[in-house]
Amino acid sequence: MTAANCIDPVTVVIPAYNLDAYLQDAIESVLKQQYDGPLSIIVLDDGSTDQSLQVANRMAEKVTNLKVVTQANQGRAKTRNRMLELAETDLVAWLDGDDLAAPCWLADQIGYLHSHPECVAVGGQGYSMTASGNAIGPITHPLDSEEIDQRHLSGQANAFFQSCVLVRKSAVLKAGGYDERYPCAEDYSLWLRLAEIGKLANLPAYHLCYRVHATSANWTLNIDQRTQGHAIQQEALKRRGLPVDGKVMDEIPPVKKDDWNRRLFWINIALKSGNPVSALQMLGPALKKHPVSLVMWLAALVSLADAIIFLGNRTAKFAPGKSLQIHVLPNFSFYRAGRGLVYARRRWRGDADAKY
Repeated sequence: MTAANCIDPVTVVIPAYNLDAYLQDAIESVLKQQYDGPLSIIVLDDGSTDQSLQVANRMAEKVTNLKVVTQANQGRAKTRNRMLELAETDLVAWLDGDDLAAPCWLADQIGYLHSHPECVAVGGQGYSMTASGNAIGPITHPLDSEEIDQRHLSGQANAFFQSCVLVRKSAVLKAGGYDERYPCAEDYSLWLRLAEIGKLANLPAYHLCYRVHATSANWTLNIDQRTQGHAIQQEALKRRGLPVDGKVMDEIPPVKKDDWNRRLFWINIALKSGNPVSALQMLGPALKKHPVSLVMWLAALVSLADAIIFLGNRTAKFAPGKSLQIHVLPNFSFYRAGRGLVYARRRWRGDADAKY
C-alpha cells in the first residue's frame, strides 16, 4: 500500500465552545475531504451557552459517521484529553470548531504518516481569514522536525498548528497527553514532549483556514498563553538536561497596547498579502477601539486605495470543500509603495538595518 492510496482509519475530533456561527462550516469542511478511507467525526461540546450543541446535533441527524458528545465546561486541555479517550482509532486529526480544513488535508497528512512511521505528528501551513471567511494572509511554519523543535525549545512562537494537525494517539498518550496544568498552552507543551519520542513534520501545502476573530482563544488568552508558554519552555530545558536560560520573559504590554499590536499585526498581513478588503473589514472595529491611532488611519487609506485597484481581495473567500487559490501582492500596490517610502526614509536617516 502506498501513501497515495492508503486507507488508514482516522477520527477527526472537533472541540467546540460557543462557536455556533462557525461550527457547521467546520464540520462540512471535514465531510468534503478528498480522502476515501474510513472516517469518523466526533464533536465535543464543552458546555456551550449558545446554539453550538444544537448545530452539531442537526448535522448528526444527516451524517451517519458524526457523533456528538456534550459535557459541562472543562476548558481546553481537559476537553482535548477527553476527545482522545473518545477516539477509537490511532490516527486522530484535530480541527478547531471555528476553522476550515482544505479538501486535501486528510489525504496529504495520512499519506505522510503512513510512509513515515518515525513521525508522530504532522501539520501543514495555514492561511488566516476573517470571521466571515475573507482571506487575510499566510502563516507559515518550518517543515523539518529539528527546526520545529528548536523553535519551540528556544521559546519562540508555536511552530505547529493545533488545528488541522494529525497525531498518533498512542504517541500522544505515551508523551502524557495534554498537560492540564497549562490550559492555555496545552498544545505547546505537547509538541515539546512529542519531539522527545518521535519526529514532527509540517507539510508545505496549505491545510488550515484559520479564522481570526476577537473571541478566539488565541486572542482573548494571549497573555496567559505567553506566561504559561514560558514555564513550559523552562520545564522542557530542565527535562532534557539543558541549561535553563534564566531569562525573564519579555515584558507583556498593557491590555490596550496588546490589542493594538494584535489588530495591526493581522491588518498588515492582509495588506502585504494583497487582501485589502479584509484589512478594511478588520479596520472597522480596530478604529473603534483605537480612534486616535494615526497608523490605523493610514492603513485604512492604503486599504481603500488597494481595494479599488485590485477590485477586491487577491485571494478569494474560503468555503468548505473549496480548494485554496492563493494569489500574492502584485508588483504595484499602494501598500508596497508606502513600505518603499518608509524604507527609503530610514536609509536616508542612516539606518543600516532598515528592511523593506
